[in-house]
Amino acid sequence: MGFKLDLVINENHSKLNNIDLHILNFIQNNLNLCLTISISELASKCNASTATVLRTTKKLGFSGYSEFKYFLKSDIHEKNKESVDIVEIINKDISQTIKVFQQNKHINEIYEMIHNAKNIYAYGTGQGQRLMLQEFARCFLNVNKNIIMVPTSTELKIMKKYMSDKDLLFIASWSGKIEKYQETLVNLDVLGIPMISITNLNNNELSRITKYNLYFQSTSIDKDMNINDSSYLTLHLILHLLYDGYTNYFTLK
Repeated sequence: MGFKLDLVINENHSKLNNIDLHILNFIQNNLNLCLTISISELASKCNASTATVLRTTKKLGFSGYSEFKYFLKSDIHEKNKESVDIVEIINKDISQTIKVFQQNKHINEIYEMIHNAKNIYAYGTGQGQRLMLQEFARCFLNVNKNIIMVPTSTELKIMKKYMSDKDLLFIASWSGKIEKYQETLVNLDVLGIPMISITNLNNNELSRITKYNLYFQSTSIDKDMNINDSSYLTLHLILHLLYDGYTNYFTLK
């Protein structure tokens, strides 16, 4: 399950330097320990000063370490309350996906970008993502928007030479790992091609490299429970919310 901490890091990534990221990486890997230690103890374990740790928390929007620690405690407590009941887990994933979508401060900008784009492209990093994007593209035909599907990373690399800053690219990824197409994304970013990432709610590379991000939550469930932990339900949901939001935005405008 995605932590709110991951979202906070993603949203403030441009403010963070390597030392900040090192501290936050330690915190993410030692969450329960960080609930029990002081700021000076944390600084010592990260080979940093207490002032540096304090600055890191302030870059994330907290007034200080105490507020950050309270946030962390609440975040972990909320996660630990999760029930193993499948229906409840799915319901919470749906609720969190809707909540994060409603809180997206760039959503109206995204609607305007879709409306004004000369060409819209969509790339899914896996078969499931591509299937969801194909349904997304089918829906947008209803509002006279043709979304061009990019089948593989090779085609994405080829097609980038035909894209301009008046176009728009959606990228849907489960993990947000970008090693297979990192160079292409960097080139697209340099060229000023608007990109919107659609990823699971976690701290990931793809959402950090794109200015505009959409998140869905899909809880990973223990394989001993014999449950498919890669359901695309909430990915489909976030795309449907985007389509409905777009049509409503321009109906009411």
